[in-house]
Amino acid sequence: MIRTALILVRPMLRAVDWAPLAWTWLASVAMIVAAALTRGAVVSCDAVVLSRLSAGAMGATAGFALVDPMAYGALATPVPRWLRMWLRTALAAGAALAAWGTSLALIVAFLPHGSPLLAGDLALEAATCVLTGLSGAAVAVRLRPRHGRSAALAGTAAQFALLALTLFLTAELWLWPLQNDPQWPVAHRLWLVILPLPVACLALANGNPVARRPARWSHRVMTFFIGFFPGGPYARTKSSLLP
Repeated sequence: MIRTALILVRPMLRAVDWAPLAWTWLASVAMIVAAALTRGAVVSCDAVVLSRLSAGAMGATAGFALVDPMAYGALATPVPRWLRMWLRTALAAGAALAAWGTSLALIVAFLPHGSPLLAGDLALEAATCVLTGLSGAAVAVRLRPRHGRSAALAGTAAQFALLALTLFLTAELWLWPLQNDPQWPVAHRLWLVILPLPVACLALANGNPVARRPARWSHRVMTFFIGFFPGGPYARTKSSLLP
């Protein structure tokens, strides 16, 4: 299975639609550069906000990498669906987090010397945002494989739902404190609790399709009678009568 995954990596890299993620990264870089040029430098509080904006944008567009135009016609391929989808998920998550990492590195470059930045905690936030967007897109791709890029918008909706819902949490559950806020350690313990939820959602959505239900009794009766007439008039209509 590992060998099959390695063989699939190269063609899948060419097949994935990277354009939405690339444009999002360019917009994120432009926003960081504009903020730095406007103020001359990026202070720590602005760095946290810029990092979160970048993470949210990456999570909103990472799901486009899960859309496979050939998915509906490839359901019977020798490669199981779970392998193809997990490989796409790994490539999309890796690319989104790498793009966010370059944005964070740019933010750090514009920070004044000696300014603190808790990059590990921000990486936890970014990972949760990216996986949330991917989980929403994965569910839509599972339920509607023929909807194409429109299914990826479910990932964008899931990302915005995470942001919208967490904005109404109480002070004890507030997930977006600044670094000098005493709530910062508590908030990132909560992020650790949230992180497995999109992973579990991905595990369910990336599985193989459920086997088709057994044929209805009428189909089984029709098959029984057609079997008695291999050369009769029903034999010519067998392919059109049965699924």
